Amino acid sequence: MERVQDNKQCSLVFEQLFKQHYRALCFHAMSLVNDLDASKDIVHDVFLSLWYHRDSIDFTRPMFPYLFNLTRNRALNNQVRQHLADDPTYTLSDDPAREELLERILARIELLPERCSQVMKLSFIECKKYKEIAEELNISVNTVKTHITTG
Repeated sequence: MERVQDNKQCSLVFEQLFKQHYRALCFHAMSLVNDLDASKDIVHDVFLSLWYHRDSIDFTRPMFPYLFNLTRNRALNNQVRQHLADDPTYTLSDDPAREELLERILARIELLPERCSQVMKLSFIECKKYKEIAEELNISVNTVKTHITTG
């Protein structure tokens, strides 16, 4: 597997991928979530993930199918999370296995640094959008995304 070793070269490849595919990926996400801000957040997360995993990615292979699938998966996860938040009949306490899983997740979140833990709870437990979290904590949306990626 060929990896991009030079940071400058890696930055250039990353920038080229972003410019080449950002718009198409936003359209794809938009077709799934029907929310422009959420679509942009999803695609931003895809590229953030790509950047964090750049050392293990073979950039000589076609990247669009990989980015397209990442976008689809994140958009679908977003839809499921939103559906669960909007469904008043669904509660984690309906299933003891889910309740145990939630306790384990919360325990792991508590091990994170304080701000990261706070962001994770607001995002995954309270199902708030990145913009809502940013406003509530008086931080930027990009900082929220960084905490989510770290968490």
